[in-house]
Amino acid sequence: MQDQTIDEILETATADCFWVPPDVHVVDRPELSYVHSRRSPLNFNRVLRARPSQAEPARLVAEVLEAHGDGDSRWTVNAISDTPQMRRALSDAGYKEGPLHYAYATEVGAYRRRPPAGVEAQPVGSIDDLRTLYEIRSAVFGGDVGLSWRDLERELDDCTGPDRRVVRFVAYRNGEPAGSGGMTFFDDLKFALIWAGGVVEEHRGNGVYTALLAARAQVARRRGLRRLGLYAREDTSAPIVDAHGFERHGHFQYFDRIAL
Repeated sequence: MQDQTIDEILETATADCFWVPPDVHVVDRPELSYVHSRRSPLNFNRVLRARPSQAEPARLVAEVLEAHGDGDSRWTVNAISDTPQMRRALSDAGYKEGPLHYAYATEVGAYRRRPPAGVEAQPVGSIDDLRTLYEIRSAVFGGDVGLSWRDLERELDDCTGPDRRVVRFVAYRNGEPAGSGGMTFFDDLKFALIWAGGVVEEHRGNGVYTALLAARAQVARRRGLRRLGLYAREDTSAPIVDAHGFERHGHFQYFDRIAL
């Protein structure tokens, strides 16, 4: 069987719903995959995969809108599903085009950079570590995730348990929390998806991002995975991962419909 392309691997990885809480509903069939919930976060009310070549785009959009109700709704459009008909159906339904992202990947064994002295990335191992991680994320990306204690306990188990598929890191510079990032394992794909990497503004340019990438590459290498990959936003993280030697592939965009 021919190897999947990076765009196909990334789509398969990001459409995997192993992570969703029990109260989030999953719909998954060949032409459409999405999640929906009464919760407000877009992550729990979004389309993960669509095939406009297999079904009328307007019909797919109508189904998703009915499932998402009056709440916010997010649609994933990538290099595989991006067609003029798909974009027109989303626009007609009130979805707004988001920033452009690119698909990037590198061989795990090819990433050998090391951070400078005083900078290190440590895996999350406690609730306090998770709280620190989310404080960093709020500082970098803004907003409040609003996770409950039960959500935090579940996330901690996901990234520390014996069958974990996720690992999360907090980076420190001279002992101060400076950055964070996550990674998900897809053993069948020999692939690790890296996500939510960010560095607090006052610590940028000092090797913190390198520490986060190096730590994730090391863990992926020990697990026997072949590639690291991600979707990187055109005007923020794309130039960074490009400078770190990642190879660019297809594109990716969110289309959001925000409730009034």
